[in-house]
Amino acid sequence: MIDSCRGQEKKEAICRKYYINPVLHLKLLKGQEKEGCCGKLTDQYYIFEYRPRGDYKSNPKHFFVGKDCAESFLKIIKHSPLPLFNPIRQLGLNNSEGQNQEGRESNKNTIPPFNKELINAINLLCIAWGTIPQKSFKKIIDFSKSSSQPNYKGLIWFNEILTKKDYLLRNFINDLKEQNDLREFPFTRLNQYLNEQGVTNGIG
Repeated sequence: MIDSCRGQEKKEAICRKYYINPVLHLKLLKGQEKEGCCGKLTDQYYIFEYRPRGDYKSNPKHFFVGKDCAESFLKIIKHSPLPLFNPIRQLGLNNSEGQNQEGRESNKNTIPPFNKELINAINLLCIAWGTIPQKSFKKIIDFSKSSSQPNYKGLIWFNEILTKKDYLLRNFINDLKEQNDLREFPFTRLNQYLNEQGVTNGIG
């Protein structure tokens, strides 16, 4: 378990011992408190997955780091920064669900709108739950970003996780809205597909 990563030497030692990879870059919302391996998190944070080097069968575990600490890790492993997912409504920007904090993500890639909705849904659930509930989430995100086709299988997988909780994703979002001015996330395409399939809809 990674419980401390303060200092450059400590980070380098962790990277020698573990294979680490950034999974999500998220906004810390009002009403949330989170402790990272570098200390208390503020404003925004990364979730990294890690597993022992050479052990390809073990399931990855996760740890949290603030923005500055994450940038140090990214330099060590030579990985590009992840775009920040910020669900807060931004003045002067198109606040559609396909955009990140800078409002540019929709314009710089060709992710299908269906997949953008799915990625946003996963990001919001991870913010609401304060963790990554399933190792499969990263696979869904990676495939959704790389595929030119709607990730229907990924949605079904994600929806099954939601329905086990018997609490709609919409309800989690409404809970977050009690202290935060969030953008609108109608998830029109996701809801339409799930309803057409005749399965229990965990999105809402």
